[in-house]
Amino acid sequence: MLKRIKNYWIAYFIDRLTTKLLKAVSEKDILTMSSEGYLYHSRKLSQEEIAALKDEARMLKDSFLWKLMVKEVEYMAYMRMTYHAKMTDGINDIIFGKALFYSVDLMRKFLKNLST
Repeated sequence: MLKRIKNYWIAYFIDRLTTKLLKAVSEKDILTMSSEGYLYHSRKLSQEEIAALKDEARMLKDSFLWKLMVKEVEYMAYMRMTYHAKMTDGINDIIFGKALFYSVDLMRKFLKNLST
């Protein structure tokens, strides 16, 4: 009985914390490229909006700020995977570093696909 009550409260707090702290993203919150065109919030973007997005993607991809940000994240991932890795829990540091590299790669691909 006490264990069930304890589990209930743990689940309740986890639910409350995750709904307050985690920002859930759904499919309608992302840009979707389909045969119908570019969709955002279930609305088809106009040709002017698409052209503006492509221009912004080209400018961001070629900007010095973008290159600095990418190098910063890659450096942090490298440091996390090598020098700062703990001997007892090093596998988590390696996984975290790989996740950072993967995130940067996803953003690069997104910009490349959008700017072409």
